[in-house]
Amino acid sequence: MMNPCVPLEIVPVLDFIDVKQDISDLLNKESFAVLATQGQGQPYTSLMSFNATEDLKKIVFSTPQETRKFELLKKSDKVALMIDNRSQTPPSLNRISAVTITGKANIIPSEKAQKWADFLIEKHPYQKSFILAPSTTLVVVDVYRYFLVKRFQEVVEWTP
Repeated sequence: MMNPCVPLEIVPVLDFIDVKQDISDLLNKESFAVLATQGQGQPYTSLMSFNATEDLKKIVFSTPQETRKFELLKKSDKVALMIDNRSQTPPSLNRISAVTITGKANIIPSEKAQKWADFLIEKHPYQKSFILAPSTTLVVVDVYRYFLVKRFQEVVEWTP
């Protein structure tokens, strides 16, 4: 049994066959991410639909403007997203993969939003009316880093 007080070791990239492919597969197969924002010295999380560019340098999501999440994004552009496959795997911690993404959130002005809206709708066509609503804003995250976790405690950092 793993001691929860011992920090996880970050595994060198060479120990993973193809980190970028593993991350890409996870992002393509999963529909939702947990977005972490911050405000007043506290973290805040939200479940989000998303899409990632092929080069994995950008993540796009949409949000209503009248939300705490949007207010927090306006005050601090530092975000993290967590995506995992626990709903797709048997109940074994050793088969679950997760990725934490850190980056800078950019609120997209409405006049530049159409290409990002189309891109998000490609993955989530059932959300088209929400994504295109005047009260919805698109946010594009410039990805700084990915932290991929496999087999419960093997961690690798990758920069796109």
